[in-house]
Formats: sequence, structure tokens, C-alpha cells
Amino acid sequence: MICIVNFKNMMHYEKQLKWLQDIEREFLDFKLLVAPTLPEHNRYHNYEIVAQNISLVQRTVGEVSASVLNGLKIQYAFVGHLERRRLLNETTDMINERLINCLHNHIVPIICLGIHSGPDLVIRELKSILKNSDLSDQRVIIAYESLKSTQSNQPVYSYVEMEAVYLKLKQYMDELTNSSGLSAYHLVMGGHINEEGINVAEKIGYDGVLIGDRYQEVTSFQPLIKTLNRIKRERLLTHGS
Repeated sequence: MICIVNFKNMMHYEKQLKWLQDIEREFLDFKLLVAPTLPEHNRYHNYEIVAQNISLVQRTVGEVSASVLNGLKIQYAFVGHLERRRLLNETTDMINERLINCLHNHIVPIICLGIHSGPDLVIRELKSILKNSDLSDQRVIIAYESLKSTQSNQPVYSYVEMEAVYLKLKQYMDELTNSSGLSAYHLVMGGHINEEGINVAEKIGYDGVLIGDRYQEVTSFQPLIKTLNRIKRERLLTHGS
């Protein structure tokens, strides 16, 4: 499975650096992507640094450009994170522009969905973000977060809801892959994820999980590492890959 950890902006900088150093000493049998507050050079061995955001295409201030991310060897960037949409009034047109900036610069977008919880509304939201984008030979990650869980800081997502959204997203993305020439996509589940949430995501069929800044020490994150490593072992035993 893919595990994406987003430090957001409230985690102390020194604590972030320690986290990045400590996680290097852990055995990770899964793909780990970590988004610190400020992008770091992607030079670590058992995980990758990703960007919390990417700038609009036009000239602006205070955002990280695609050229900086390329210079730091960063291959992934969030676009449309829910907190940016709720607190900074980021529109789907702005998210679409950030997405196109990613695609034009060989950066895999991590597209965040979850403003709406109904499957049909989620697909409508995704369509508005993807509009006018050339997806041929591109890769994308779609992260669906339970809005209730995000707002309440508790894992209150409904299994039925998360499964219904997954099935609708998978159907749409399979069709889009055939029609657009999209190279690959992954569906990720978020919304106050813990060990139980990882198991739920695996059971439904999600390719990974999105985790926020609750685990500010690697020691507290270790139970999730154990769960993710176990899932990889079980997959190897079941499928041989």
C-alpha cells in the first residue's frame, strides 16, 4: 500500500526534522510519501519527500513553483487539499490550474477530494478539477477524505460511504484511463486514519491511506508501520507479489 503523511503547518520544524531522520531507521515494506511544511531535497532512502502544494502557473508570491520542486527532485505534489479549500477558499478552477502545472512539469498530482460525501457529487468534483487537462501517459493519485472525520478529528467515516465512493471512483477512473491514455492511477483513503482505518482501506480495495499530523513522533507512528508491513506480507503470501 501507499502511505502519505502530511505534516501540514503546526508541527514544530525541529520535530519534523527528527521525524524524517527517525523514519529512515525503520523497516518500511510499503511506499511512504512524506510532505513536510517546507519541501526538502528528496534525498532519503526508504521514503520520498512530496510537496504540500504547487503554485499557480502565473506569476505569484509565497508558493512553491514547479521548477523548485523539480530542482529538489520532488515527484509528487498535493493539489486541492481540503484545508486549503475550506480556509483559503481555493476554487476548483485554481486546483485545476495547479493540476495542469503538475502535469506539464512531470510531477504526479495528489488530488484531494472530500468537500462532498456522496459518490455522484465526488465524481462531479473530480471532473471539474480534471477539466481541460491532458492525462495522456500521466500518473495521478486520488485521495478521498471523509469530511466528517476531518472536521471532528475522529474516525467517524462510514464503511458504506467509503466503499461507495471507492467503487464510483474506480469505475470513473477505469473509464478515464481507457479514453484519455492515463498511464496509472491510485486511490487513497483519508480522514483521521489509524490502524483500523488502514485495515478498512485495505478491505475495501483502496491502494493506500492519507494520514495527517497526529503522529508527531515515529514511536507513535510505529503501530501503523506494523499494520502496513503486515498487509504487504499477507499480499505476498496470497498473490505472490
